[in-house]
Order: sequence, then C-alpha cells, then structure tokens
Amino acid sequence: MLRDLALKIRGVFGPSKEAATVLPPVAEPKVPNKQQSQPSMSKRTKTSSGDQRLTSTDRRTANLDLLTLRNGTTTKSTIRDLSKVSPDLSASVWAYQRLVVTRDFMSVARNLDGTANPQATDALQQVISRMNFLTDYTEGFNNVSGLHAVAEMLTRELRIEGSCSLELVLDKARLPHRLQPIAVSQLEFYEDTKGAVYPLQKAADGDRILDTPAFFYESIDQDLLTAYSDSPMEAALQAVLADTEFTNDVRRSIKRALQPRLDVSIDSDKFRKSMPANLQGDPDGARAYQENYISAIEGSVNGLEPDDALVHFDTVGFNYLNNGNASLSDEWKTLQEMTNAKLATGTKAPPAVLGHGSGSQNVASTETLLFIRYCEGVQTKVNTVLSRALTLALRLLGHDVYVEFAFDRIDLRPESELEAFRSMKQSRGLDLLSLGLITDEEASLRLTGKLPPPGSPKLSGTMFRSGAGTDPNAAQGNPLSNTSQSTFGKATSPETPQQPKGSPVQRVK
Repeated sequence: MLRDLALKIRGVFGPSKEAATVLPPVAEPKVPNKQQSQPSMSKRTKTSSGDQRLTSTDRRTANLDLLTLRNGTTTKSTIRDLSKVSPDLSASVWAYQRLVVTRDFMSVARNLDGTANPQATDALQQVISRMNFLTDYTEGFNNVSGLHAVAEMLTRELRIEGSCSLELVLDKARLPHRLQPIAVSQLEFYEDTKGAVYPLQKAADGDRILDTPAFFYESIDQDLLTAYSDSPMEAALQAVLADTEFTNDVRRSIKRALQPRLDVSIDSDKFRKSMPANLQGDPDGARAYQENYISAIEGSVNGLEPDDALVHFDTVGFNYLNNGNASLSDEWKTLQEMTNAKLATGTKAPPAVLGHGSGSQNVASTETLLFIRYCEGVQTKVNTVLSRALTLALRLLGHDVYVEFAFDRIDLRPESELEAFRSMKQSRGLDLLSLGLITDEEASLRLTGKLPPPGSPKLSGTMFRSGAGTDPNAAQGNPLSNTSQSTFGKATSPETPQQPKGSPVQRVK
C-alpha cells in the first residue's frame, strides 16, 4: 500500500526524488510601464484641461464645534476628521508615527534559502538611495517622498483605516522609480468569477483597477468576514464625542456658575414714580418705556470693563451673583477620569501619551512597555509592505531574491545608555562569525547595517576570537554588567559588617 502511494506521488512530481522537495521557480511578474493608480490628492478628471489648481482645506478649527463632525458621511471619515482636531486622537496618531518610524533602518536582499546576497543587497541600497535622495532632475520639481515620509503616511493610514496600500511606480523601462502611497478610503474590493479578490480605486478621473503585482495592500487585525479593514480607533469615537460634549458643558457652567456676574435689580415703586406722567395712564407706552429702560441698563452693564466705575440712581441696585459655597469639582473630576480612561482604551494609547498620565512609576513603566508592543505591531505591517514593494523592485532588476526591510526596534532609552547593550550585541555577533555560524556579509549587516567594504578579510569560521561562545560577564557572576540594570544583579543584603571586627573582648570575671 505504501509502495503504491509512493508511485502515485512520484508520478505527480516526476521521476526524480529531488523534484518532490524543490519548490518551482517564482513566475516573472507582468507589470505595466506606467503608474496605474492616481495620487489620492489629485483632483484631475478626464475632462480637465490645462493645469489643475489644488486647493487646501481649512477646517476653521478656532470656531469649530467638534460635535458637528459626528455627521460625517462614514465612520472612517469621522475618525479622519477627528484625528486632526481632537487632542486625544491627534496625540495617539502622532505618538504612533513618531515611535514606529525610527531614525535608522536595515535592508538586506536574501536568497530564497535565507542567506544574504551581496550583489542584490548592493543593488537594493542603490534603489533606496535613489528613492530617498536622487530624483529625475529632468522632470523639474518631483514630488517623490523618501522612505521615512512614506512610512509615516502608511502608519497614519494604519491608525485611521486599519490598513495601508502603496504602488511601486515604474518608469518606461519598467524599472523602479518611486513608492506612491494610496488612501485606503478610495479603495473598493471586487470578487471575480474565480473567487479572486482585486482592488479598485475610486479616483477623480474614474475607476482604476489595481489588479497588478505592483500594488500592495496590508491590513492589521483583519476580520475574515469582510474584505475591508476596521479602524483601531473606532472604539474611541463615542468617548471622544462624550468628552467634547462634557467639555462644552463645563465651559458653559464655568461662565454661568463660577465666574462672578452682576445682578441688577430695579425698584418698581421708584421706577413708576420716575416714569413720565403722560405714560402712567398708557399701558402700551409704559411697557415700551420699561423695555427701553431695561435694554439701556443691559447695554451699559454688559459693556463694562473690569476697571470701569458703575454710576447709577437709587432706583437700580447692583449685586455680585456667584455660586456660593456649592462646588461640583469632585463630580467633574470623577466624570473626567471616567472619560479619560475610555479614551485611553479606545485609542490604544496609555494615558501619559494622551496627557492624562497619573499614578506610580511602576504603573507608568508597565504602560510604556505595553505601548511599545502596540507600536511594534504597527511597525511590523509597515516593514512588511515596504519589504514586498522592494522585493518586486529587485526582481525586476533580475535578482532572484527577496528583501527584508525593517526599521530599528523601538527603544526609549538614551543613546549613551544603549552603548553598553550595543557592545554586548557586537561581541555576540563576532562570536558567531568566529564560530562560522554566520557569513561575513551577515555579520556586517547586523553590526553596521551595510555590506563589508571591498577587500575585507574573510573571517567566518576562522576562530579569530578565543573563548567565543562564553560570556565574560557571566564568569564574574553579573550577567547585567555594564548595563543600566546592573544594580538589580547586586545583593539586596545590607553592606554592614556581619561579624565584629578585631578580637572579641574577654569578659572580666
């Protein structure tokens, strides 16, 4: 029975045993020689002629009531608007962008077995340098964004839309030219007769089918019951609107109850005596005279400056009106703390990031660690979509490789403190190189992020480090030596002498 099964498998994969264990080669990509998508900011239509003027959006935030934004066309459009004007949502998006997109990154081209490819990595560095610094000077002004700017756009889309997308734009020779991020809100997904899903962009000049290998899409925490992503900050909408409404109520209450106001009283008997005699028997004339009198007093009182003197007849009396001894500070504080907690939960950001930080140092450290884990999840998605785009760029150049692109891991410690950990990392990398467990190119990429310079000696497996594989700090009994956590390795017992010094005193009998 097993022999028959083996014969069937052999008939499927061919006569060679090795053929059953080797994956078929990756098909060559069929890519267009021009950009398929339309930039999301473009307003040009099929009927546009001449240069198209692009207008800026002014939300008039100084006079904007944030509660009016709840009437947005879609949930994600409301989140996008609030992420620009809401202090909490804006702080959350800003913090993710600053932490996810670190200063340095590492990019390496690898063969399909995972080993570094020096020639392809060198070509990759040239492609990245052209995208970051060099543009086609013959085109004049070139609105090409570098990798850091592209990563910031992708991070913002992941926070607002829950997904991000971009297109690898090729020139006429089908060579990589630039990376063009596309707003996910313009995408719609369709399913063909074979069950395959493809995206379509609702652009200003019409629908554009993006069923091309040069278009890349990545979502975070995708729901399997829908082709569209969900915003991670959707759960914060109700809390943001509640906080806005509460803030408006508090602002009105402060003006009404806390700020002192003038209470104006008019002596009705004296007022009637001061009324002209011809109006005392005329009800309509007396009413009009009374309304004019009150309006004149309102205009005078409301127009007073703090240093203006108030002169009046004894028919009118003035008193300060305040809230007395009543105070709602405790109730307001409790409600605000409840809203802040829901905001921190909905925006996936600790209270310290949103400006609501309070509590002990241990709580703050735990929140910071959790927030870094949140940001690392978003950073992984950004690294993935950029790696896929750069992989296609190299395969179009003729290299049978894949690209591993990664921003530096998020670390909040200062550079001077990280130096000790880098020394440990360098020592471990050199040990692996000495033992021959990694190649010279891999060691150079780990330590410097670049390939070794031309003419460098081959050190892999030469055992140039004596005692490779041992930790010199472990021999001293302190594995955290030269690190900021070295104090935790010390004994917690007091440093006072455990035994009396000198010879014991003889008791005199």
